[in-house]
Amino acid sequence: MSTADKQYLQLVKDILENGYYETGNRTGIPTYKLPHRMFQFNLEKEFPILTTKFVAFKTAVKELLWIYKDQSNDVKKLQEQNVHIWDEWMKEDGTIGTAYGWVVKEYNQIDNLIEGLKNDPQGRRHIMSLWQIPHLNGGTLHPCAFMTMWDVTDGRLNCMLVQR
Repeated sequence: MSTADKQYLQLVKDILENGYYETGNRTGIPTYKLPHRMFQFNLEKEFPILTTKFVAFKTAVKELLWIYKDQSNDVKKLQEQNVHIWDEWMKEDGTIGTAYGWVVKEYNQIDNLIEGLKNDPQGRRHIMSLWQIPHLNGGTLHPCAFMTMWDVTDGRLNCMLVQR
């Protein structure tokens, strides 16, 4: 069993024993939650993909590339790749509004991050955020992944993802 699986199963147990039931979340699907838990992984040793539950890995990669590489909010681009995870939230114009890739592009976040890492590798302000308050209500869903924080230490790129 991988480190990711062990951490995941421990979190599930913790949520079931100590979490609380919430009905009014962003998707409308009732859930149990227990905020402020953290997973940590050394990507030189393993990639944190779960084996104890199904993970649509290719779909997840395509969605991440759609957000950060394409900097897109156009659901049709995902549909062309047989990815339908955003279909339910697609607006009449075929987008998800001012969310995810739209925010990355609007604030030039990729270029700013790369430039910052080049000029000040250990800086504490290398942050990308999908949570841009002026645009939250323009998106069909508020982002579940709030921000990433980056630095370079000992020649290695480090990233911390904060997700809700």
